[in-house]
Amino acid sequence: MGTHSLDPREDPMLEIPRDITDPLGLHVQLAVLLASEAQRWRSRVTLEHAGRVVDASQAMDLMMLGIRSGEHVVVRVEGPDEATASAALGRIVATF
Repeated sequence: MGTHSLDPREDPMLEIPRDITDPLGLHVQLAVLLASEAQRWRSRVTLEHAGRVVDASQAMDLMMLGIRSGEHVVVRVEGPDEATASAALGRIVATF
């Protein structure tokens, strides 16, 4: 009766959805900021836009997506420090 049905492995990653509001879209400074933060963590950080997924720790990959203002992205964090990493990344993504 002491079994716990909520296995943390059932939630394999954390997601941060965001509509880009910066008039310039996801520009160089934002891409570098996100990539720099993503590199700080052991967890894998990806960004999805229009069905394409890239490694968020690579600023050039982020820029290649050509994300414009008003478009939707999802940052995903998966790994050993995902809770802490997603909180830090969420603060950055909120400024986009």
